[in-house]
Amino acid sequence: MKTRTEHTTGKDRRRLRLRLLVLALLLALGPALAAGEDLVAYKAARIVSKAGESVSPGFLLVRSGKVEKVLGADAKLPDGARVVDLKEAVILPGLVNPLSAISQANYRSGPGRASQSNSSPSDGRKLLGSSGVNLKHEIYRRLGRTGYTTFAVVPNDTRGMIAGQASVIRPALGKEKDAKELVLVESAYLMLGFASGKVWYDAGIKYLKKAVDGILKQKADKKKAEEEARKKAEEAKKQAGKPPAEKKKPAAKPPAKPAAKPAPKPPSKPKPPDPVVQLFKGEKKAFLRVGSPAAIAHLFAFLDSLPMKFQFVLVTSPQPPEIIDLLIKRKKQLTAVILEPRMGRIPDTSIYVNSARLLLRAGIPVAFVPLRDTLEGHREIFFPLAAMIKSGVLPHEALAGVTSVPADLVGLASKVGSLRSGGMANFVCYDKDPLSGSARILSVYIEGEKVFQDDPATGKLSGEAVR
Repeated sequence: MKTRTEHTTGKDRRRLRLRLLVLALLLALGPALAAGEDLVAYKAARIVSKAGESVSPGFLLVRSGKVEKVLGADAKLPDGARVVDLKEAVILPGLVNPLSAISQANYRSGPGRASQSNSSPSDGRKLLGSSGVNLKHEIYRRLGRTGYTTFAVVPNDTRGMIAGQASVIRPALGKEKDAKELVLVESAYLMLGFASGKVWYDAGIKYLKKAVDGILKQKADKKKAEEEARKKAEEAKKQAGKPPAEKKKPAAKPPAKPAAKPAPKPPSKPKPPDPVVQLFKGEKKAFLRVGSPAAIAHLFAFLDSLPMKFQFVLVTSPQPPEIIDLLIKRKKQLTAVILEPRMGRIPDTSIYVNSARLLLRAGIPVAFVPLRDTLEGHREIFFPLAAMIKSGVLPHEALAGVTSVPADLVGLASKVGSLRSGGMANFVCYDKDPLSGSARILSVYIEGEKVFQDDPATGKLSGEAVR
């Protein structure tokens, strides 16, 4: 028989083993937990939280790949925050491209935003931009070096009337195993195109008006069914008020043999929604690319002929004042306009026009895309933006055109395009104000991870994602 002392000692041993086991688990999980909850305070000479809002100097607090807060330099930091001093750097939200076709194919052959061909108003509504992402190609590891941290990519062939659905991706961090890991949104919007000529007008009737007719027929059928149901209910109510008529009992019949039960049919797969139909129902965003002034006039004439309307983002080139006036009159139908940051010119004159400025003054949001859909074109975006500012676009409007406005257009305003609390910690560090036109990128962070760094002393670039 065990004594009281021996029994107590046994309990103490079990408690000690349990404590040692818990301690071993904490030691094993400690690094992972610490990494997940690591709070970093990036100190910089200036931090732009969003276009038009900044602190100088300040701290950008990042926890677990998300922005926690932007603080002034005199604010008290939370306990445990690890400070990274970026010295004289200027921090901006990661840039957002709302329309790109950058991929292995067009990376080698040139700009991906090819203009439409008048002989190819095809239908690619089922195509997804993510289908062309090839993780093995080094370009996706080099996207981060441009300062852009979010790209809405459309299918490579963007010439059709219905070119396909854009997918939103981020640059590679260098450790992905599947291209799907880059995708933030599988289908952000439907890419449409329109050009002058009967072939495009006929294609519009074939694809767009057909979708409208289908929606109107469904509405008419639903209304008819509801009317018939209402009449049946009224008839049943009338019959319920009449005394029941006497019924003769039918002669007894021998019981019939039970019918054989049919074999159960496999459940049918639901059809995926038609993005063109979703467009007219207001369930899908649309980007509509139109080039020449004549094509824009023909586009609105065609849209006016449809029984139903839809809102869209217009993708176009700088336009003369009379076309800008037409767009302003249609501002209820325009969500925004996407432009390259360059001046337009009045035909047959040497007079230049700042289309972006005219649209912005009329209250129409403008997003800017690089002049060239290449790595170099993205990296150089602030040079033409600086020229636009000299021509009348306000600095915060230019910055919003490559951050918050395109982020909103692709449906990610709460996650990218600004350094708001809870958003993705995507930011770029410059050696001076990027809108000066002479700034260089020092480093780029995506979800709190550094994907690019530049050594100003030697001019050496990291080349691709830092691993």
